[in-house]
Amino acid sequence: MDKTVIVTGIPGTGKTTVCNLVEKLARGMGVEASVINYGTVMMEILRKHGITKDRDTMRKDSVATQRKLQREVAEAVAEKIKHLNGLKIIDTHMSIKTPEGYLPGLPSHNLDILRPDLLVLVEAQPREISFRRTKDANRKRDMAMEDTVKEELLVSRLMAGACAVYAGAAVKIVINSEGKQEEAAKDILSTSGVT
Repeated sequence: MDKTVIVTGIPGTGKTTVCNLVEKLARGMGVEASVINYGTVMMEILRKHGITKDRDTMRKDSVATQRKLQREVAEAVAEKIKHLNGLKIIDTHMSIKTPEGYLPGLPSHNLDILRPDLLVLVEAQPREISFRRTKDANRKRDMAMEDTVKEELLVSRLMAGACAVYAGAAVKIVINSEGKQEEAAKDILSTSGVT
């Protein structure tokens, strides 16, 4: 099995936790699996350029600056996955909320570079997402009321649909309810063809 799955979710959905569980469960089943975190690769690239920022303040940069960085990150991620076998999970965002509006997390040129087989949206109830953001002391997340979270979820779904059409990839929505991370991870594995 050789498959590239892009797993996305707005901040607070628990996407990264679910991605790491997918990798762990797949390996436990004897399937090669690797998670590449887009944000981690982005930070590596910024450090190479001598830029010290945290990933949560990057969203405040101009759209032009973010677009340039997105392409560089996609090329670096593609280089990493080229050397991997099995299930390759790319952990990123479908949309980025910027001061200028919502920026596609996966613009067409990035989809051309990454060539995903499957797009996954990890979601949770808006109330859960708002709560998770407030309790996450490790990040500088934008706090959001439920209506704002609903808008972010809708924008991500709209962008996922556009990405699916462009890339010719299926879209799967996986619900990550509180305490159900393993179920969400198993859902992604099953959809990816790992049973």
